[in-house]
Amino acid sequence: MRRRYGLITGGTPVTITGTNLTGATVTIGGNPATGVMVNATGTQLTAITPPGAAGPADVTVTTPGGSATLVGGFTYVLPVHATSLTATPALTKLFPPHVYFPFLTATLTDQVTGLPVPNQPILFKAGSNVLGIANTDAQGVARVNETLTLTLILINHGYEVSFAGAVTPTATLSPSSAGAPVIEP
Repeated sequence: MRRRYGLITGGTPVTITGTNLTGATVTIGGNPATGVMVNATGTQLTAITPPGAAGPADVTVTTPGGSATLVGGFTYVLPVHATSLTATPALTKLFPPHVYFPFLTATLTDQVTGLPVPNQPILFKAGSNVLGIANTDAQGVARVNETLTLTLILINHGYEVSFAGAVTPTATLSPSSAGAPVIEP
């Protein structure tokens, strides 16, 4: 069988070779494939995968003469969604020292859906110093208190945020990162 992986949404063309395939049906993960077509010599069939759960799925070909199963012959994968991470600048006043906003914030967005990504850890760093890790809220925003880390942010001329990526029930989210400068109004 060629093309042994495809998206959980289905719709992946697959080709199966064998003998006496005329009149064959195909199931993948127990669900019937669509668009099954067999060549004139009965040695090759093509089909379109149905939707399925992420992970390996058995492929069963049934002909008038019997059936055969390739255990784990097809693997369903989650679609990969690019993410975008933005960080707000640190607003400070140097003389006298003053922080205008007590939090550093980062916003994580799914670039495919355009929606905020909740419940994901964001790493905040200034140079090699970890300022904190915070999970995104329902609006995709993570916040870390900057009051105690202002010196590190000033020395490093800003801070960086990063998202390591994640697998959710509907997609694989790609890693992303961003930097934010220090702005003195």
